[in-house]
Amino acid sequence: MSPKIFSLEEKNAREQEMLNGAKQIIITEGEVALSIDKLVSKLPYSKGTFYNHFTCKEDIILAISTEYVEKLAHLFTRALSFNGNSREKALAIHVGSVLHSRANPEDFMIGVSVKTASCSSKASPLRQQQHLEAERLLLSPIFAHYRKAVDSGECLLPEGMGVEQLAFTSYSIDFGTQLLLMGENEHCSIRSQLNAERELLNSINLIHDGMCWQPLTKDFDWRGSVERIKKEIFAAELAQINNLETL
Repeated sequence: MSPKIFSLEEKNAREQEMLNGAKQIIITEGEVALSIDKLVSKLPYSKGTFYNHFTCKEDIILAISTEYVEKLAHLFTRALSFNGNSREKALAIHVGSVLHSRANPEDFMIGVSVKTASCSSKASPLRQQQHLEAERLLLSPIFAHYRKAVDSGECLLPEGMGVEQLAFTSYSIDFGTQLLLMGENEHCSIRSQLNAERELLNSINLIHDGMCWQPLTKDFDWRGSVERIKKEIFAAELAQINNLETL
């Protein structure tokens, strides 16, 4: 009997099923619990079928990370479409980031798990290339936006820093603030007084003021700007958050 020939759509659907199964294991048991044997036991596929799609555990972890980065890339592109000044557009990236995490908390925690997993060097060249391309889609528009603002004189780069370093600093604060403040904080009296969205926006405004990015915090209604960004660009995420809070 000739082997069954799968269409590209069927192949992609099967691969997505494997990715979803791996993500569910990470959500419930953590990244360290993920193994090929455990994943295969939860799916209607053999280990041989798995190896038709992925070369190893690290391959599927990197694929999950790539999928997460691609979602963020689309989110940040939407943020930069906001009808406002250049600093508002930069702020919209972070508004979108925190709303996406609140609307998709499991995705955020998976992003954390796979980001800390040491898998890139063990994954296949194909998955490595796909991940690099996803990171390019994520970072290139942000770098371009920062460069345009600097070149137009709307902001200044701190001494000894480049656009890429500044963007990295902003994203590090974004990621770290959410990681520290999302979830249950009632057991820490200091953290319980903090709000992830508010503290993130305060931190980003401090960075932008340090760049002399006009208009400065004291000269502009940034809270009103945030509300406009939410309603005009991220209405879908707001709806998801409302649905989660009413469950």
